[in-house]
Amino acid sequence: MQKLKSKQNDKKHTIFLNHRQLINKAYAAGVPNYEIYELKSQLFHFQSKIAQDLKKRKRKLNEVENNESEDTILNYLEQLPDVKVDNISPLPRYWEEKYGLPQMHGSNMSGQFQKYQTEEKTFIIPHATRFYNNNVDQLTTLLPQLLPSYDIIVIDPPWRNKYIRRLKRIKHELGYAMMDNEQLALLPLNQLTHERTLVAIWCTNSNLHQTMLETELLPRWQLRLLHKLRWYKLNTAHRLICKLNQTDATQKQPYEHLYLACHAQSDGAYAADLQQTEFLLSVPSIVHSHKPPLLDWLRPHLQLEQDQVEPNCLELFARYLQPQFTSIGIEVLKLMDERLYDQVIKRS
Repeated sequence: MQKLKSKQNDKKHTIFLNHRQLINKAYAAGVPNYEIYELKSQLFHFQSKIAQDLKKRKRKLNEVENNESEDTILNYLEQLPDVKVDNISPLPRYWEEKYGLPQMHGSNMSGQFQKYQTEEKTFIIPHATRFYNNNVDQLTTLLPQLLPSYDIIVIDPPWRNKYIRRLKRIKHELGYAMMDNEQLALLPLNQLTHERTLVAIWCTNSNLHQTMLETELLPRWQLRLLHKLRWYKLNTAHRLICKLNQTDATQKQPYEHLYLACHAQSDGAYAADLQQTEFLLSVPSIVHSHKPPLLDWLRPHLQLEQDQVEPNCLELFARYLQPQFTSIGIEVLKLMDERLYDQVIKRS
């Protein structure tokens, strides 16, 4: 994780999240002198030729003046190092295979990686993880098995969108089960928070979903909006993955939105420093909806109990496991497929 300082405002900054590095570091922590697993580099390989080269772009004289966002991003991208992009062999799309695990739950507190094997696949289970392979719309039935509250809750809802509908028409198992906004509103999120909980919610660029989230879902969950920012996706060469459309936000954009919220009864100044983060930047996984981890960024803004060492974290609609998290989702182990990882030896 890298903090990039704003050139226009000394109080503002942007966070660059190295998805692969953050996950590999988290998986190796607390696992001394054992074989460990790291995400394959092919999962984060985007050819630079498909992207908009903002670093070398010259503005035309007759171009519209609505360039504030673009200029701000350019200033941040200039702080990132140039990256040599090598040609590497593509990875077979294992994540598009049928998942089909039954409803179950598990955990690993052994201090080493464990494996869960089926007849077709092997899934790895990192240390300090808990999971429920369960539909999130049944969250109420799981409440007795969960903690009374969590310090961080991350939610990546299966918002209804055209891309997933197209996938389902082609091959049913490629698309996850989408949920209506009314179904999301029924989630008992308010029963899993305390006054110092931070809630991070990923959202699409749909104005309908964003309005619903801000005006109905957050109040229903007894949450107060703390900050809203964009996650910009970069290719391997640290350029935007596609052109930034300044005139029509409904067209394909190189970003998604992240909402940060806290308990409606929390102190007005709680975690207010998060508002100084203008954007998130990262090279995304080539797997659809494989979001970057947020714990390292959010951890310093938490107020834990006096003797508490690690935060209690919960992720809903999870598709992979993270240490310190209880992960819940109907495809919770999908991206823990052993074939997506390299096995290495961790040395002291």
